[in-house]
Amino acid sequence: MALTLTEGELYSTTDILSRTVIDRLVKDDPILMRLGFDTILGNSDTFVTVTTRSGAGVYEVGDTWTESTPSVGIDTVVLKILGGDADVDNFLLETRSNKLDLKGTVLNDKTLAVKELYLDLFYYGTAFDSTGFAGLHQKMTSTTYNTVNEGTTATESVLNISNLRSAIDLIRGFQPDIMVMSRLMRRSLATYFDSIGDKMPGVIDKFGKQVSSFDGIPIFPSDHITDTETIESSTFSARTGGTSTTIFILTFDSSAACGVQGSTGLKVVPLGELETKDASRYRIKWYCAMKMKNLRSCAKVDGVDPDGTVAA
Repeated sequence: MALTLTEGELYSTTDILSRTVIDRLVKDDPILMRLGFDTILGNSDTFVTVTTRSGAGVYEVGDTWTESTPSVGIDTVVLKILGGDADVDNFLLETRSNKLDLKGTVLNDKTLAVKELYLDLFYYGTAFDSTGFAGLHQKMTSTTYNTVNEGTTATESVLNISNLRSAIDLIRGFQPDIMVMSRLMRRSLATYFDSIGDKMPGVIDKFGKQVSSFDGIPIFPSDHITDTETIESSTFSARTGGTSTTIFILTFDSSAACGVQGSTGLKVVPLGELETKDASRYRIKWYCAMKMKNLRSCAKVDGVDPDGTVAA
């Protein structure tokens, strides 16, 4: 069972400083609050994904049985090193009235930087940084299993509600947890409901908050999903350079959208006093990535015009 970062703290020997950083990392983020993380012993994990199921048949007595096997693919998730160094000035630490506040401010800023980098990679992966890990856009490329192309060739199109429902129906064997889109896309969806004399339905999410929803799936905006995506051959090709966006329907599970990390998790390492300046250095490091074992566990609609009039 994959535990969220917050749940994992309860079973770990993580030091107090690292726990504080983890709490800040997941705070108020719809992905990191829900995303489970599997631990990898080593630097990678290789697993089998079923691309086509095997068949079955009805047989009479004495019939010859026909063998059939599923078509499978091999996927490998490789841990990447995310992090950064932060210096705490000794003079400021000594002369400020609240010593913890300065260190907290510096580490909080670095934590937010790591958080934003992980989320950019979570959605866009190597399309955001070629040295990063594969993200959702690289995991979901099949129009048979998990992708609906709203656009045509290199031109985006307004969102059709029927296509959004088609994307939801691509998910088999899982109950979607959330739907994530850009803020502009969410406003356009809300405008659609206003235009038909209705309001966006609401649900109570797993944390007890009232949130907007679509077909019972909670909707959350993300600043990490751009409205400048490029499509090519009717499908997503780049994070920037165009005027389209993507809507993701996600399930969080060890076999669905799941984070992976090294055995030590996220760590804050005090590096000590510096030789060249009057400061102490701290390093926040995280060996991490993401995976999606089941191709039908999540879905997306790409090539959407985010500020276009949503159509039925």
